[in-house]
Amino acid sequence: MERIRLFSVIAASGAGGAEQVFATLLQGLDPERFEVVVACHGRGSMAETYRRHAAQVWHLDLVDLRRPRTITRLAALMRESRCDLVHTHLWTADVLGGLAARLAGIRRVVSSVAGAYFLPVGVSGVKRARRQGLSRVFRAIYRGCDRVIAPSQYVADDLLTRPGVRVPHTRLCVIENGVDVDDDDRMARYAGRAGSVGRWGEGCPRISVVANFFPIKGHEFLIRAVPAVLAAHPDARFVLAGEGESRAAMQALSDRLGVSARVTFPGEIPDALELMRASDLVVVPSLSEGLPITLVEAMALGRPVVTTGVGGIPEVVDDGVTARVVPPRDPEALANAMLELLADRTLADRIASQASVVARERFSAGRMVRRTQELYLGLHAG
Repeated sequence: MERIRLFSVIAASGAGGAEQVFATLLQGLDPERFEVVVACHGRGSMAETYRRHAAQVWHLDLVDLRRPRTITRLAALMRESRCDLVHTHLWTADVLGGLAARLAGIRRVVSSVAGAYFLPVGVSGVKRARRQGLSRVFRAIYRGCDRVIAPSQYVADDLLTRPGVRVPHTRLCVIENGVDVDDDDRMARYAGRAGSVGRWGEGCPRISVVANFFPIKGHEFLIRAVPAVLAAHPDARFVLAGEGESRAAMQALSDRLGVSARVTFPGEIPDALELMRASDLVVVPSLSEGLPITLVEAMALGRPVVTTGVGGIPEVVDDGVTARVVPPRDPEALANAMLELLADRTLADRIASQASVVARERFSAGRMVRRTQELYLGLHAG
């Protein structure tokens, strides 16, 4: 059986949600049906996983859109690999990879959209004006794709209806992100690495957030909720794992609020699963989300979750059944939900147990991989 040659372009290789979803897909593709070449940005912690499951991995600058040579280089690599299909992940890869595919004469192009890109949320001034402009035009690149994959109906609706350039509905499909929290490959990736979170302390409530630091992730409102939690649980510990542009500002905010002794910022950690397994609560305080992989992983691990009801999150959880769901930008509501689950372990355990069943059945890695393979095969068959 002739294998389909797939060229994947992803504009990241660190410990982010999109990278983990891509790695899960790469690992799950049937090697008898698909041969994969990867072009990724940088040499982050996920690069080794890419290499383990791809025929070849190229490292390019896939973030700077001002380098036309990147497009010609990508096009040359696509031609050399004699690829049948190109699949791009993350917005700058969608731009550079999509243009390169056209230059290389590749007939079939797929893009995965992680969320509602360029919403003017959590920013102000020049940044907000830039976001508002990009919000109207960024989808133009997807009009050249054969298929655009959204991880939730919310993201699909955003691509279809937000003012400005819109994606034709005939090219859109929804394939929900999948997780495998029992993945042996993922466990082996971090075997022997020293933990970066440190000791929690015996008997203290443990609360974690796993998200890179950007305003849209809502860290500010979680930190503003910390004093109320500490008033009831002075020994509580918060670990906010991730990197990003707003990390320093969030550390400064915790200092100003006088909670820095109870809030840890370990940066990019070896594996988020280890942190979440050790947590009494996992919090997702985002202002917007497509379908956050951290949320689904925490659910699959059987950890109680407090989250905001934004973006695609209401498609994943039911308030009081599989998570506690609160409004965004509301520190008081976040604090009250955390305090409720810390005080009522029976409720927390029931929510966590039901969430684990939902996550493992509906958001399995196998389901995501199977549906993506079916999409590839359908396009290849013409």
